[in-house]
Amino acid sequence: MRKCLLAAGILLGIQAANAQQLHFTSQFLQHNSMYNPAAAGIANKNLVGVSYRSMWSSFPGNPRTFMVYGDFELKKLKAGIGTYVYRDETGPTSRTGVQLAYSYHVRTGKKENQKLAIGLELRALQFAIDRNKLSASLGNDPILGSAENKFGIDAGAGVYWTDGNLSVGAAVSQLIQSKLQLADVPNAKEGGKLYRHYNMTANYRFNAGDGVYVIPNALVRFIQNAPSEYDLGVKLDYQDKVWWALNWRVRQFWSIQAGLKVLNRLRATYSYDYYVTPISVFTNGSGAHEVGLQFDMFK
Repeated sequence: MRKCLLAAGILLGIQAANAQQLHFTSQFLQHNSMYNPAAAGIANKNLVGVSYRSMWSSFPGNPRTFMVYGDFELKKLKAGIGTYVYRDETGPTSRTGVQLAYSYHVRTGKKENQKLAIGLELRALQFAIDRNKLSASLGNDPILGSAENKFGIDAGAGVYWTDGNLSVGAAVSQLIQSKLQLADVPNAKEGGKLYRHYNMTANYRFNAGDGVYVIPNALVRFIQNAPSEYDLGVKLDYQDKVWWALNWRVRQFWSIQAGLKVLNRLRATYSYDYYVTPISVFTNGSGAHEVGLQFDMFK
């Protein structure tokens, strides 16, 4: 049974790489520039961070994601830069990628934090399969046999506006849709390529008094040849020292999240995602855990 699940996971990993191709985090409010290059540096923070995500531990070769990232404001240049290096692993398949974002900020009001930003990004992605991890029991599967290591490069753009309380943005990644044929998939309607991902975000900071902020938020993502994704949530923040959040990805999972400033410049984050589909039949280990650390470079 476990070997059958492994085979299914490998095939799904290869086929999914032709649709949902970008790395993922349920803590998207902590990673604005990952979804929109125009958000790079706009939060007036200079930070670096790491995160690790593990999904569906009951599934052999379960998906895991490692990320190292940075977000920096270039105040004198009225700009910001963001960078992500990540690695996704599912069974013997892996995706390693780099994302570089540049954003130019234009002040749109009397307040310093009222800005309009336009951003560009460059992405590189390598898909690989480790044949040493393939089980002999999988036999000579034609799809697995045709899978090869592949490399692709693409670009994206976005726009972002904030007044310090309301923030809205829209972006498209993999705009060029470079070719990336991972394997010979039977009955495929078209050759493999990097598909466009359209992201729209919005959030608002309500001041509840005594250093408490309530932040409703939303993320909508449209992807060619894949179901659209809708994330809705609310975050409760106390003086940027501790926060809690509850998110709902429609028809997929609930996410419970928390963050804590453990030192003057160091923050820790954690989230647990409870999936209701597609693998809720796995009663044990069907969720996802994500942990992260962020370090403020300058004060």
